[in-house]
Amino acid sequence: MPRPIQRASRPLRQALAASALGGVLLLSGCATVVQGAAAADPAPQPTQGRGADPVAWVDKVCGAVLTYTTPVLAQPQFDGADLPAIKQRLSDYLSASQTGLQQSRDQLAKVGASPVGGGDDTVARVTAGLEKLQGDIGGAKAKVDAADPANVQGFQAALDDTQKSLQQVTAPDTLGDLKTSPRLDKAAQQAGNCTKLAALAQPAQSTAPPAATPPR
Repeated sequence: MPRPIQRASRPLRQALAASALGGVLLLSGCATVVQGAAAADPAPQPTQGRGADPVAWVDKVCGAVLTYTTPVLAQPQFDGADLPAIKQRLSDYLSASQTGLQQSRDQLAKVGASPVGGGDDTVARVTAGLEKLQGDIGGAKAKVDAADPANVQGFQAALDDTQKSLQQVTAPDTLGDLKTSPRLDKAAQQAGNCTKLAALAQPAQSTAPPAATPPR
């Protein structure tokens, strides 16, 4: 198969995973300090907004973002595939990524009001970034779906165009955005999902799948 087809999956990982998870997690936060004598809490702690647990809230934000990273990192395997199979697997991959992005957006919509100032703005920016990324992936999928594997040169050109499009997409830097709120640092250190997200931000080595052999 021509080399551009072989390279098709590498930019997907770089553009949709590395960019989205790049940066260092330095979230901020602090525990609420209550002045006065200790007394029994007359009501349960709220789950969102002022008085809510910053750790639990940040954990939900990071968990929502983790939802879309799972399908994005699950790169398609092209071993032994012919051109129609490559088209189908790539289309399925992009479709799964779109679904994951929508699920992340749905979960972010349910995290509730931030207990710390600036948190709501962060969620709004991340949500907008995910929406744009979802649209960009949809455009790339449309190009793949419209490509004709029977026309080898045309199919290669379509994958080239898709590859260039994906290399230009940007994903929201959730970890970097949360870093801008200096009052959530302690909360982030205790949030399990944020720890997982930070681990994904570490660079990882990957190997491009072998090229499929076009029909002769």
